[in-house]
Amino acid sequence: MERHRARPWRTARALACALALAAAAAAPGTAAQAAAPAPATAPAQGGRIPDHFVGLSIEWSLVERYMNPSARPAFVNLLRNLHTGILRIGGSSQDQMPFDATAVNTNRVITPEDLTYVRSTLDAAGKVAHDSHGKPRWGAVLGTAMSPPTDARPWVGPEHARTFLTQGVEPAFPGKAAKDIAGIELGNEPDLSYGADLDRYLGDLATYADPSVSGPFPVIAPNTSEDILPWTTLADPTAATRYLHDWPQILDTAAPFMSPRAGAFGAWASDHFYPLARTCANKPYRCASTTSLLSDEHLASLDYEVYIHADEAAEHGLGYRLEETGTAANRGAAGVSDVAASATYALSLMFHTACPRPPDRPEANASCTTAATGVNFHNAEVRAFFHPEEGNAYYNAIDYDPTETMGAPRAAPLYYAMLLFARFAQGTWDLRPATVTTAGAQDRTPEAWRLTTGSGEHRLFVINKADRPVRVTVPLKGAQAEISRMTPYDPDGAGRTLDAPQVRIDGRHVADDGTWPGFHPAVLPATGNRTALTLAAGEAAVVTSSTRP
Repeated sequence: MERHRARPWRTARALACALALAAAAAAPGTAAQAAAPAPATAPAQGGRIPDHFVGLSIEWSLVERYMNPSARPAFVNLLRNLHTGILRIGGSSQDQMPFDATAVNTNRVITPEDLTYVRSTLDAAGKVAHDSHGKPRWGAVLGTAMSPPTDARPWVGPEHARTFLTQGVEPAFPGKAAKDIAGIELGNEPDLSYGADLDRYLGDLATYADPSVSGPFPVIAPNTSEDILPWTTLADPTAATRYLHDWPQILDTAAPFMSPRAGAFGAWASDHFYPLARTCANKPYRCASTTSLLSDEHLASLDYEVYIHADEAAEHGLGYRLEETGTAANRGAAGVSDVAASATYALSLMFHTACPRPPDRPEANASCTTAATGVNFHNAEVRAFFHPEEGNAYYNAIDYDPTETMGAPRAAPLYYAMLLFARFAQGTWDLRPATVTTAGAQDRTPEAWRLTTGSGEHRLFVINKADRPVRVTVPLKGAQAEISRMTPYDPDGAGRTLDAPQVRIDGRHVADDGTWPGFHPAVLPATGNRTALTLAAGEAAVVTSSTRP
């Protein structure tokens, strides 16, 4: 069947958006009401990085590995370190694993026990307090199957989704606990499961999104993926780019169901992005290396996809979240996804999703007001579902215990980027790209971002994505500042940097029980409201200064 393309006219889009917004305005708990007002100290200009920006995505087949009673305490500590976030349970497994309320709990079936594990994890992670705006500290996205049924999966259908909610989700999250549900995700990567049959997907989407099937919970769609391509190919409406240019038509269908049912975390549309792949036969653009991972061309593709989809979602009265991402598709690449370069890349990615600069219109988003509301880094098995004993996917931010013990999960290199971003960037305002001055000729100028906290502190992130040290001069507010550094760490002392197997922040690491000992920033003196610092290869730093006495 011939694929649909984005239509040039916008009447249907405008009507759908108007209906969604009108319904949202009339319904309790809507996205508009859930959005917190800016504090009095918030700047009037610049982008906002909301609470709950960081997140993890975990396959249903691994719920036991991360959240069973033995693993849960360390996993909860790892979540608490990030303060607030979104835990997405789903991925390709949600279209492959049936829900069965009476089955014995295994990693091949979703059971009420799995949902109890998720609920217990959220409860424990949120025991300290809710966020400053009353939302739970951690919310959950729960994925359910929505794809064409097959001989191997004849159970897929609206009745299965309804059963998942009525016999699984609702008993596990009764009453006020339902507030913890950020959304029910309908299907995973329909551009692959439905392929060219967009009409069938749109029909199923309308059926599943109806409250008669998906109940009162927020609904999340379309959860699309995109092929790994240069941005110039993505921008070509005649190129084979899956559902990238079909988002207007998809959201015309979905938005009227999504906005009125926004919960505590708002209503958003979502998609996925991977810059590279483990396999790249005859496709060199996909080939994984630390150099290609940190290249500007792959970030340009990210910027393009995030900007157009965040803009499209906003036109339909929705937020936008990059709900699944990692360093390379097909479960990551050894020596690229599991080394220090993954943390350097992940930190950069979070800023690019918080402020995408479309490469064809670099000034279109100079104020960073078109943006994602968050990012979920994916975690899976190394080779295939249902074989966790084979080990962790290379791109995992948190490594589970693959042994029969199923004990404490541990922080992988990418987790440190989440930690630095969560503690120094989440909940800030006035996000803008910044410029730093390098000393002497440099192959690549470090990436820099500035932002402001609600208490009036000024923060500057500087990210060195080069494979050699760089000396920079950065602007400061006041006479001195504090600096925290995220640095590649080679425990063998062999001098590895981007390919170092570990990462440290301020020389510290996350303990085996998941606890973080705290940051230990150094003091930076300033002369003339600026200071000089040297960043090692792959190192990133956050400089905090203030004009307050």
